[in-house]
Amino acid sequence: MRRLLIVSTEEHSGKSLLALGLGRALLARDIRIAYMKPISYEVPYATGEPLDRDASSIRSVLELEDDLHDMAPIPLEGPFLHEAIESGDRGFRQRIATAFARISAGRGAVLVEGRGFLGMGMSAGLSDLDLAELLGCDVLLLTRYDGEEAVDRILTALRLFERGPMVLGVILKGVPLDRSYSLIEEVLSSFLADRGAEVLGIIPYDPNLRYVSTEEIARRLGGRMLTHATTAREVRHFVVGASGIEPSLRSFRRTPEFAVITGGDQTELQFAAMEVPELRCLVLTGDQRPSRGVVDLAEKKGVPVILAGQNTLATANLCSSMLERFWVLPGPSLDYAVDHVRTNIDVERILEKASDA
Repeated sequence: MRRLLIVSTEEHSGKSLLALGLGRALLARDIRIAYMKPISYEVPYATGEPLDRDASSIRSVLELEDDLHDMAPIPLEGPFLHEAIESGDRGFRQRIATAFARISAGRGAVLVEGRGFLGMGMSAGLSDLDLAELLGCDVLLLTRYDGEEAVDRILTALRLFERGPMVLGVILKGVPLDRSYSLIEEVLSSFLADRGAEVLGIIPYDPNLRYVSTEEIARRLGGRMLTHATTAREVRHFVVGASGIEPSLRSFRRTPEFAVITGGDQTELQFAAMEVPELRCLVLTGDQRPSRGVVDLAEKKGVPVILAGQNTLATANLCSSMLERFWVLPGPSLDYAVDHVRTNIDVERILEKASDA
């Protein structure tokens, strides 16, 4: 059985998406797999208990039958986090090991998703390095490519693992299809391989992977949905409407699949935005409700209206940050993203290098 721990040098680099792409590739080779996210750090309580939504989505997409509590055994939020820091283990390591033993039985490979970023959890003895040693995993290192800084982060990660678990190699994500791609193929690949980080995948930058659903926007903002849209929409751009009707309309008309962020009292601008076909939702700031006419028209057009408590600048910053990560939500966009990853990683080489015991 191959045990692969996916770790990253920075937050929101796409570990879940890589697990999905690799998982589908292994399933296509008739390899029975399991997936595990030992420690969750961002969990809602919609069902009355902590639930890792990414693990739940991956369970569904890969059609796995394991108990979700085994796939994501430690919801390290709130009091759990304080317990871990103040008193160390608290049985967490044993709980992870026991859950891993259950889901890995009879499987050809287990994909384990690491912490938010490399080094996270070090103070509690629950870092990626600790998890790799506990579960006997080989390591796949995922890094967002941003030039020389990415190389430095990779070399730092190798230093961390040099006396520990085996690093199979590195997968570079978000690589521009320009001179950067050629530089990696012609220069950096051999440079990194000589230092123990064989490049096992180069995932090109694709703007189609940058989106967030209207449901997630409302959830992240702590906002209220003022309309009753039954289907979440995907937003790929945010436009702040605060510079007059005509300049704002020009921005709206040249921006695809956008959401407008504006004050709740900007009634004329809200009506104007809803005449643009590419509008995906209205995000109204300052906790000021719009007019009934705006809400009625939005209902008619199926445009979600989200009321946020923050001011316009704070809301715009929060919304912009949502596009910096990938959201694992089943649907056509996720299928596209998984295929994009799957076709740009060297699955055969990963299987060849991974320990099989």
